[in-house]
Amino acid sequence: MDFYKQYPSGLRLIANRQDNVYTVSLGVFVNVGCVRENRSDNGYSHFIEHLVFKGTNRRTCLQISEEIDDIGANINAYTSKDSTCFYTKSAADDLEKCVDLLSDMYFNAAIPQDELEREKGVVIEEIKMCEDTPDDVSQDLITEALFYGQPLGQTILGNIKNIKYSDRHSILEFKKKHYIPSETVVSVCGKFDCERLDKLIEQYFETNCSKDCSRLPEEAEVSYHSRFLHKFKTIEQSHLQLAWGGFSLDSPERSANNMLASILGGGLSSRLNQSIREQHGLAYSVYAYPSYYSNCGTFEIYVGLSPENNAKACKLLTSEIDKLLCDGVTERELERARIQAVNSLYMNAESNMTLMRLYGRSMLKLNEVFSVESDIEKYRSVTCEQVNSIARRIFSRPHASAYVGPHTDGFDSVAAIEIR
Repeated sequence: MDFYKQYPSGLRLIANRQDNVYTVSLGVFVNVGCVRENRSDNGYSHFIEHLVFKGTNRRTCLQISEEIDDIGANINAYTSKDSTCFYTKSAADDLEKCVDLLSDMYFNAAIPQDELEREKGVVIEEIKMCEDTPDDVSQDLITEALFYGQPLGQTILGNIKNIKYSDRHSILEFKKKHYIPSETVVSVCGKFDCERLDKLIEQYFETNCSKDCSRLPEEAEVSYHSRFLHKFKTIEQSHLQLAWGGFSLDSPERSANNMLASILGGGLSSRLNQSIREQHGLAYSVYAYPSYYSNCGTFEIYVGLSPENNAKACKLLTSEIDKLLCDGVTERELERARIQAVNSLYMNAESNMTLMRLYGRSMLKLNEVFSVESDIEKYRSVTCEQVNSIARRIFSRPHASAYVGPHTDGFDSVAAIEIR
């Protein structure tokens, strides 16, 4: 059973009640990520995600941790390119305690100077850790190459300089600008009473919200670029990535696009895995995947392999894409991808944490109630011609490329790929 309400402040609540479970997942979604940042404040969204855990006007950092541990619940947060989410998972009887805690963190984060300075070190270490993780570096490079010079091309974590020289005033002003009710969604999935939940959100969130219902401007329009970016590292493997412009989050093509990614590089039987890994033994990890944003999207391919096999892998990549464009997908491939997609939705429906995220993102970015049944119907209606049409549209576009690995001959093979 779904429950939806928009409060006078603009705050939205979306909830999915599940009576056959013992737990409940609660998420507070804020419409901010690097897509809302510029070069000077890139990384602030993620930094604030850390800082709200460092104490409020009512609770110290330790008290936040102790209150969650006292009830055996989990609390965490994440920042993506276009949103930030704080969430808990608890026994159903402890929902009010979690609502109280997350609302306090959302509204009353104190961000004291000593905690700010201390957390700078933590975030800087996280940036350095990602810099030591080649596939993370590769992902950052490919998005920068595709969205060059645009907010989406920035990293989620930001750069060390921005974090090191940030000040409390700038952080608080950034939070004040973006943490507004009209850009916030509370998502709840699991066991709860709808009337009681409504009262809790009214008490802990709505009564603390500003009555200014103004919204942030629409996310900036994007353009796709075909740059090649690389970063040399003294490591054993090379990491190759390709990216094409894809489809937006509200596109009716999403289901067919997901199935294209599955057929090309989504599982053990996918074309890229069978060719590059199983038949030629060139890579342990090879896959294709889409990403979706409010007004754009990506279709990406990743391969991790030994540097001496770069050129060979790129030829195989080109060959598999050319064959797909020439011959199209088969009915058997389509049916397999359909079954995988539908069964993945069934599995998601059994996790109230996963559903909470799906409901929250759908409401935050599309102002729509997520529906497992609706998505299943969309997958069941996809045809081979739809998938083939999307493949022709995507692969006719110029692509961006990225390389991370040793400085060796053929490192730029990925940049020379041409799709006929």
